[in-house]
Amino acid sequence: MELYGINILGVVLATLGFMVVGFIWYGPLFGKRWMALHGFTEESMKGVNMGVVMAKGLTNSLVTAIGIAVVFGWRGVDGIAPALVTAGLLWLFFSATTQLLAHIYEKQPFELTLINWGNHLVGMLLAGAILSFF
Repeated sequence: MELYGINILGVVLATLGFMVVGFIWYGPLFGKRWMALHGFTEESMKGVNMGVVMAKGLTNSLVTAIGIAVVFGWRGVDGIAPALVTAGLLWLFFSATTQLLAHIYEKQPFELTLINWGNHLVGMLLAGAILSFF
């Protein structure tokens, strides 16, 4: 099923892929280090409405997946290799540069920037791979 040339199932699966990467990335892989770099503690995280946080993350992942699908349509991306290259370039030119601003202007530790870059790069590549099948 398509809407404006975008495969809805592909976008839904790509969105879920983004969320799974985030759960793993900010959980078992880098969760403790990410929290430490932010100065968060288990105590400081109490009272956070995780339903709202997850809804915002889901919305962000959905918009990104739709954006990748739109660019794939414009470029006529067909196949996994062009999908990965295109998703990687989108990450480099838009996501990586935007996230780098937190390091440059907000004095975010570069290690935190690297953690965030990795999450978004893997998420975008996975989304691109998923969308390449639709």
